[in-house]
Parts: sequence; C-alpha cells; structure tokens
Amino acid sequence: MTERLLLLVLVSLPTISSYAQTITLDDFLQQLQIDHPLFVREGLTAQIEEAEQASYLGAEDWQLFSQAAFQHQEPALALAGPEQTDALLIDGGVERLFWKTGGRLSGSLTLSRAKVRIAPIYQFPESFYQNRLAVTYSHPLWQNRHGFLDRLPYELHQYEIDFAEVQALENREEFLATTAGKFLEWVFLTEQRNIVQNRLALAEEELARTQRKREANLIDEVDVIRAEDAVRIARQGLVQAESGWSSLQAELAELSQRPELYEQTPVYNLYAIHTIPTIEQSSSQLQEQSRLLAALDLRRQQMRFLRRGNEETLKSSLNLFGQLSLEQMDENLGSSLVLDKPDAIVGIQYSFPLEKRTAKARISKVDLQIQQLDEQIKEVTLGLTSALAGLTVQINETARILQLNLEQISSAENRTAEELRIYNQGRGELTFVIQSRDSEQNARLSYAANALLYQQLVLAYRALMDEIY
Repeated sequence: MTERLLLLVLVSLPTISSYAQTITLDDFLQQLQIDHPLFVREGLTAQIEEAEQASYLGAEDWQLFSQAAFQHQEPALALAGPEQTDALLIDGGVERLFWKTGGRLSGSLTLSRAKVRIAPIYQFPESFYQNRLAVTYSHPLWQNRHGFLDRLPYELHQYEIDFAEVQALENREEFLATTAGKFLEWVFLTEQRNIVQNRLALAEEELARTQRKREANLIDEVDVIRAEDAVRIARQGLVQAESGWSSLQAELAELSQRPELYEQTPVYNLYAIHTIPTIEQSSSQLQEQSRLLAALDLRRQQMRFLRRGNEETLKSSLNLFGQLSLEQMDENLGSSLVLDKPDAIVGIQYSFPLEKRTAKARISKVDLQIQQLDEQIKEVTLGLTSALAGLTVQINETARILQLNLEQISSAENRTAEELRIYNQGRGELTFVIQSRDSEQNARLSYAANALLYQQLVLAYRALMDEIY
C-alpha cells in the first residue's frame, strides 16, 4: 500500500509542476465580466432607451417661429373697400409647452406695411404701417391637468428603460450560466485526466511487476502481454482525456480573451454537496426575485399607466386662456413702433367628443392586454415553479447516486486488493486483476460524471433563481 501511494505521488508531480497556476470559477466569471463584449453591449441597451426617452424632452423646448409674406389683392367688387392692396408682413415669435402645468405660452411680434388704392371719397391713407406685439397663455383645467398627457410618452418610456435593464441582467445571467457550465466540464475533464493518469501509473506498475515475475519464471509470457495491453489501453485513454481537456481550455481562453489561461488549470470541488432549500421555500423566493416575472410585471405596470392616459382623454377639454396685445397703426414708421393701443381677452374654451369611442376602445384594448399579462404571469410562474421542483428533486436524487458511487468505488478497491492478493499467491489470473482495476477506474469516472451532473443541476438551479449574476 505504501509503495502504491508513493507511486501516485510521483505520477502527480509532473502535472502539478506543469500547471502551477490555478483559476477558480469565481475568478474566471469575474474576469469574463470585464473583458467580454457581451457585457459592454448589454450595458448599452438601457443607455439607448435613455437616449430615446431624452428625445421626448424636446417637446418642452422653446420653439422659434417666423414668416415673411407679400400679398397683392384686387377684389372682384370694391364698393366700400380698397380697389387694390399690396401688403408686406413679417411675423416672428416664441412658444413653449410647460409639462408641470400643461400650459402653453406664446409671444409674437408682427410688423406689416400696406399700400392701398381707394376711392377719393373715403378718407383713408394710401400707405400705412401696422405693428402688433401679443402674449398668449392657455392653461388646462380638466383634461391634461398638470400636463399629464404631455408627459405621458416620456414617463411611459421609463418602463422601457427598466425593462431593458432587467433584460440585460437576464442575458448576462444566461451567458454566465452557459460559460460556467463549460468551466465545470473543464473541471470534470481535469478529474478524468487525473483518474486515467493514475490508471496508467498502476498499469505500468503492474507491467514492471509482471516482467520481474516472468524473468523469475513465476508466470507465463501471456501475463506480460496482458499487462502490456493494459498499459497501451491506458495510454490511449490518457491521450483522449488530454485532447478533450486541451480543447476546452483553448475554447475558454479564447472566449475570455485571456491567453494566460493556457498556463492554468481549474480549481473547483467537483464533489461538494450543496444545501438546497425545500421546494416551498425556493418557490416563494423565486416569485419574489425572478427577473422574468419582474419583466412581465413591468409590462403590466406600463399598461396600467397607459390606461390612466386613456382615461384622461375621456375627460372634456376645459382650458383657461388669456391674451394681451399692444398694437399701433400709423402712416409714419417711427410712430407705428410706439405700441400703445392695448387689447386684452380672457376666456374659457370647452370641447368634448359626444361618444368618446376612440378613448373607450383604447381603454378596452388595454384592459384586455392587462388581462393577458395577468394570465401570462400565472403561466410563467407555474412553469418556473414546476421546473424548480423538478430540479430540486433531481439534485437530491443525484446526491444519493453520488453516495452509491462512493460505495461502488470502495467495493471496487476491495475487490482489486483481493484479486491482487490472490494473484500474488499464484492462485489467480492477471486478467482478473486488470479487469478489477478497470472496474475501479470506471467507478471513479462514473462518480466524476455524476458529480459533474450534480454541479450542473445546482448551476441550473442558481440560474433559475437568478443567483449567478
């Protein structure tokens, strides 16, 4: 037993020296989040929606307007008015919408000059200037009070931003879960390689012992041939294991953009058993923290807010408005610029559609969409909880299988020891020793494969619970 332990230590020394650097799963995933373009791309998603939302702010900007026009008019019948009019008009101003109040303010300045030809019996100047400065304000009293409808597109888009953030988190989670699964496969291949290396070491040890016995004429030549075949088969298995290991190492190195990964080996307790909450506890936690459910709830909140906007359009339009203007008309340009003739008006505007069919139809549509989202949330919740229940049972059952694997390994070790004892006493055959050691190796490989399955199930559980990212 001491000789075998020493041999295993000597066999493992080249592996340790060749791969002195190690990397854990957490370190690998953290580095991946820094370097991989997916995380940059997903981070831009919400920023794109924020830029789109900011475009709605332009509705509250000051708007400049202006126009210049020339008019020539000859009426078909000029009984009491000018026979001909030539007028030049220049108009300009500013206007703005205020989201906090829903009010609209505008100011304008109009400069005009008119030249008319009129019958001599009328005392009216042939040429004059007319200028006007006006300020107008309109304020909603019922519909769109406090600017609710004006802000609606902007505030609705906030849900798009929130949804984009949740979706980006979910995409990152899915990517990390997939990549972590590859890392676990790399860990498994590392364990598989070690098991095959140990099997090769034992086969070479058995070959050396067999050759010594043959030289002492204690056994037949066929036992040496069998021992040599066992070494060749073990070497083939090691080449295959090394090939798969190196292939996955290269894939992860390129994926993470880390060339140093070619000099590293993974560190992870493949055989660790995790404590998983009960199905009831996990289901309750899942419904509270699931990003998928959160995304659907955001859509439902968005629809409810949109419904408020449609309800607002059911209200009648009642606006208070006022206008103050100063104007002047004179034959002299300088005098026409003295705006001292005031004109003021204050009033209320009222309007409403008689049947309001458009608003009612939109509300009905939104109600149906909300109802559809309610059912979708129930459907997704049911799907998530059922998948969670299945994973929980499978994790617990796989843990039991791992315990049986340990018992199988122990049994295989005992059988190998017994077969070797009988063979060394000259009462057995080398074939049985080789078969027993192959069975021991297969038991360890089965244990490692089931351990990989167990860790992948736990990873799927964590991904379902949104615990990876």
